[in-house]
Amino acid sequence: MPANDTTRPTVSVGMPVYNGERYLEEALTSVLAQSFDDFELVISDNASTDRTGEICRSYAAKDDRIRYFTMAQNLGVIENFNNVFHLSTGRYFKWAAADDICGPDYLGQAVDILDRDPTVVLVWARTVGIDGRGQPVALPNEVSDLNSPHSVYSPDPVVRFRRLIRNMWWVDGPFYGVMRSRALAETRWLHPPHISGDQILLTELSLKGRFYELPGEAFYSRVHSHKTSRQQQSLRDRAALVDQKAPGRGPASWWRLLRGYPQRLGMYTMIIWGARISLIQKLACQAEVGRTVAWWAWFRTRQVASGASPWR
Repeated sequence: MPANDTTRPTVSVGMPVYNGERYLEEALTSVLAQSFDDFELVISDNASTDRTGEICRSYAAKDDRIRYFTMAQNLGVIENFNNVFHLSTGRYFKWAAADDICGPDYLGQAVDILDRDPTVVLVWARTVGIDGRGQPVALPNEVSDLNSPHSVYSPDPVVRFRRLIRNMWWVDGPFYGVMRSRALAETRWLHPPHISGDQILLTELSLKGRFYELPGEAFYSRVHSHKTSRQQQSLRDRAALVDQKAPGRGPASWWRLLRGYPQRLGMYTMIIWGARISLIQKLACQAEVGRTVAWWAWFRTRQVASGASPWR
């Protein structure tokens, strides 16, 4: 990262991609069309085998804000997400999926909030689901904090922590928000190697500062059958995504599937006790973890009883 701030872009947009030719050009165009233009677009191509490389090189040849890198071999989704951040140089950072669309004023509005309020570490826009043709579709797990009394905008880190840990599927909008690079760099693992790594990262960031939700709809999350989150529906699929190999069958496979739960609890504990918050706040957050475990056990029991178990 350059030592002289005057040579650094204000924002780094990091786009990890693998075989994303179908929607890549729309995604790239939406980033490059931002009304705020002091940014770099860092693309990390995870050894794609389709036209992804051709498309990226074509765009990079026309716009010097693009920095395109390609992996020699596929290192997995999580490593590629972390790679774009490690390659970035901006004061602020935003992940961008190769199939999603950003409204033209997203970066400008987010930078304005981050510049004005040093207590905010992440700014995200209200999220709208779109299908493969760009038509609106429902996002069942999307949550808005604009009218919530227990908001991630609260000055109390316990309230923010509680809000995120109790809404562990609520990640798309905030995860693709604009974040302070320094806060991200200070996280324990960045995006942890865990099936819920994005949620764990957001939970850690919530103990570093407030989140802010822009009131307007400026982020469009693509919902399609090839999306990674859609393909990894079962716990078995998600475990294979993290480990880069199938968990197999038999007793050993059950440990590979179940180990994510104690790992997550351990990660929450390390996050809490490593945070720069008071002892009372740390104890309160730890109590929230216990309540969440109880709720999670009840939820999984209900799933099994209803025949909708993810243990496939």
